[in-house]
Amino acid sequence: MNKNLHKLLNKKTRTVIGLLSGTSVDAIDAVLLKITGNGVKTKIRILDFSTLIIPHKVRMEIFKNSDKTTAKIEDICRLNVIIGALFADAVLKLLKKHRLSAAEVDLIGSHGQTVHHLPVPHEYAGYKVKSTLQIGDPAIIANLTGITTVGDFRIADCAFGGDGAPLVPYLDFILFTHKTKNRALLNIGGISNITILKKNGSKGNVIAFDTGPGNMIIDGMMYHLFRKEYDKGGKIAQKGAVDAMLFNSLIYEPLYRQEPPKSTGREHYGREFQKKLLKLSKGMKKQDIIRTITEFTAYSIWYNYSNFIYPKTKISELIVSGGGAENPVLMKSLRGYFKGVKVFKVNQFGVNSRNKEAVLFAVLANECISGNPANMNSVTGSTRDAILGKICLSCHSLEGGNPF
Repeated sequence: MNKNLHKLLNKKTRTVIGLLSGTSVDAIDAVLLKITGNGVKTKIRILDFSTLIIPHKVRMEIFKNSDKTTAKIEDICRLNVIIGALFADAVLKLLKKHRLSAAEVDLIGSHGQTVHHLPVPHEYAGYKVKSTLQIGDPAIIANLTGITTVGDFRIADCAFGGDGAPLVPYLDFILFTHKTKNRALLNIGGISNITILKKNGSKGNVIAFDTGPGNMIIDGMMYHLFRKEYDKGGKIAQKGAVDAMLFNSLIYEPLYRQEPPKSTGREHYGREFQKKLLKLSKGMKKQDIIRTITEFTAYSIWYNYSNFIYPKTKISELIVSGGGAENPVLMKSLRGYFKGVKVFKVNQFGVNSRNKEAVLFAVLANECISGNPANMNSVTGSTRDAILGKICLSCHSLEGGNPF
C-alpha cells in the first residue's frame, strides 16, 4: 500500500480541501477545513473559503460543450485537462494564502464540472443506462498539487441504477437533522435541490430531489439581455414586475412538475430552453423578464414542496444555501410562498450559503477514504449502497504552479 495513503487512512482528524464548479460555471469554490471522524459522527471546522474565477473563454466553451447540438468530443477531452488544472490552481491559491505545504493537506475532494447528466434510463447499444459526466479529472488535480485527490463521485451511484444526484442530502443528513423539528434544506445553485429531514430521522427516510431551475435561467437571461454574469443582489429583478402572460407560460413547463425522484441540469435548462424563452418574451421590458423568471424559480420550488412533500411532511424551517440565497428578490418570493415556515440562510457549523457545496465534496472525500457508502437509495433510486469517488495519488508536488 502507498505509504501516504496508509498514513491517511489511520488519521482521526484530516485537513481537507473541497472543490466545486456548479452549473452556473462562474467560479471554482474552494474550502479548507478540518474533518474529525466520519459518518454520523463527522465533525467539521472550516478554516477558509475562496473562489477562483473561471476565465470567460473557458466558461463559454463549457456551455458550448454541455449542449449536444454544439459539443465536440475533442473539445471535451481538452477541457477535461484544462478544468483539472484550474481546480489545481484554486488549491495552490489556498496553500499560498495559508503558507501551507502540500504535505500539510491530507486530501482534496473535487466535484469537477458537469457537462452532461442523463438520469432518465435510456436504451442504447442493447443496454438500458443512466449516466452522467463530470470533467476536470482528479488525476490532474492530484499530480499538479501533490495531494491525494478524490473525485468523480456521481458515477458509482449510476452503476446501481441511481441518478447520481443529488448528493448534498448526505451532508444535510449528517449535519442538520434536528431532534424535534422537520426541516428542509434548499440549495439554489444553477439547479435547485431540496432535502427533507424528518425530526430525529434516519438515513433511510431522507427525501431529496432536484426541484427544477435555480440560478441557471436567471443567469442565462442576464447574459443574453444585459451581458452580465448574474443579477447581483437581485437589483435588476427589483426594478421589474412579474409579467402574467410569461409567468403563466412558464408554469406549464413539464420537468419541474414531474414526481420525484428526479434530477436535472444544463441539458434541460441551458441554451435551448433559453432560446425559447427569448422568443417567448420578445418585446417585453428586460427587467420584467428577469423579475418573472425569478418569480418562476421560487414558484417551482414551492410547487414541489406543496405537491410532493407537504401531504406527508410539514416542515417548520426552510434553510437556504447556494448563490440564490444571496438574491433578496428570490428569498422574498420564497417567504411569500412558504407561509408559516421560517425561511433563512444556512449558518451552522461554519457552513454558509456560499461554501456549503464545497464542504460537501470535502466530506464525501473523507467518507470515501473511510470506506463509507454515501449515496442515499431513497434519494437517487439506486438499488445498493456505493462508496462514492475515485482515489488519485501523487508522488510529487508542483506547488510552484502548473505547466498550463
